[in-house]
Amino acid sequence: MKKPFLLFFIFIILNLLLMPSIFAKQGHMKLLAVKETEDGYEGGIADLYLETKPGSGRVFLETFPLTRTDTQMSTRFAKAIACDIIEKDCDGIDFFYTITADSAIIAGPSAGSSIAVLTVAMLENLELNDDYAITGTINSGGLIGPVGGLKAKVEAAKRNGLKRVFIPAGEIIIRIDNTTTDLKNLSRELDIEIIEVSTLSEAVREFTGKEIKEKYRNIDIDEEYKTTMRSLANDLCDRGNKLKAEVKNLNYSINVSALKENAQNLTGKGKEAFEKQTFYSSASYCFGANVEYSTLLLLSKNLSKEDAVKEIERLNKEIADFRNRIESIDKKTITDLEAYIVVKERLAKAEETADEALETLNRTNKTERIARTLAYASERINSASSWATFLGKKGKTFNLNKDVLKKSCQSKISEADERKQYVELYFPGTLDSIKKEIDKASEELEKGNYEICLSQASKAKADVDIILSVFGVDSEQYRNIVERKLEIVKNNIAREAANGIFPI
Repeated sequence: MKKPFLLFFIFIILNLLLMPSIFAKQGHMKLLAVKETEDGYEGGIADLYLETKPGSGRVFLETFPLTRTDTQMSTRFAKAIACDIIEKDCDGIDFFYTITADSAIIAGPSAGSSIAVLTVAMLENLELNDDYAITGTINSGGLIGPVGGLKAKVEAAKRNGLKRVFIPAGEIIIRIDNTTTDLKNLSRELDIEIIEVSTLSEAVREFTGKEIKEKYRNIDIDEEYKTTMRSLANDLCDRGNKLKAEVKNLNYSINVSALKENAQNLTGKGKEAFEKQTFYSSASYCFGANVEYSTLLLLSKNLSKEDAVKEIERLNKEIADFRNRIESIDKKTITDLEAYIVVKERLAKAEETADEALETLNRTNKTERIARTLAYASERINSASSWATFLGKKGKTFNLNKDVLKKSCQSKISEADERKQYVELYFPGTLDSIKKEIDKASEELEKGNYEICLSQASKAKADVDIILSVFGVDSEQYRNIVERKLEIVKNNIAREAANGIFPI
């Protein structure tokens, strides 16, 4: 009886010892880089390896010889973007990247696209073509961005027997020492293919022959969204018409012709946009008109300091009551979450503006400025009420409890802060405005306002991504990048709409 038990025990131990290697996977691809020589920079080739194991989402990087810190951060971004593109939860996987080269290389941001392609291939069990290589940064949405040293990198690829090199779209014409070079000529001269790619999805398809992301041609506007947005715009524009009628025959002690003209112009634009069924624009124009009309209404009353203080107190009470009402609403869908954020942000802006009005009142007697500030706060509350109509609409339900939102908020703050630190490696002390956004998100996190924290941290991350997207980009390429980003955005919106999640 003891022998079978002993054999079973040995079997269990062997399985436990072998388990990591059973689930571990390893991949490899060639990495284009540049290296420093006595004569300047020269193209070089490195080997990029990736091993994945069950874990907790950690990212490790070893380089031989050592590379700069920016390569480590580029690796983390590339992994995150790769997981995002294929919509894979990578929290249960550890990633071990290794870069080896014969001499010191400069990889940095330009290694991003290679790392992302290899990561996707590993996660999706796709086989890469060993005769291909890619160079380019990797940015939000999977956009492949420009890099330097393209001529040297292509020459290095040829020396090492590669058949095809992928470069960022728009980079086929490059400048070297104020001289324009067409890489198509270099392609013919060296007999090596040079192909432009815009996104990570395109690059993976070229390397593997497999599509990893479905393309959506059209954005299907959700009918309920359209109906609600029409009603919202209609409410704001109707309010404008009522305010216009109220101020029509009022008398003023100052010249208000500019205010009246601006209000009239905005009203006209709001009506025109409504007729074109661009309801968001219509709502925006009518909101602007309403601020002008409300300013005119307050100016006609010649508010005393006491009257202004009472108006501020009324606004603050209205804001507090509104907040209490929406806090009791159960958020079940992404539309609920977005609408809640929109409402809360408008109420926060109204409160901030009301406080500003009080400060202005204590510093100056400028009637028009105080009236405009109070009017803006009042109309912000009214617009919040209009946007609240999106709460409770049907849609795909999610677990949006406090723990989930808190974790999302913390993760987004971490992502934004890491990107900020990355940019500051190149431009130290230049991102004060983004630091303030991250600090505000952290403050909301401490207060337990996880929805607003998530919104502010997302904005901070997006602002950093703007900078990352134009690293080393010639101004002539800006339009090209914007167009490529728009295509990514359209596809993302269309994809979410097809999945029953229409972003408001």
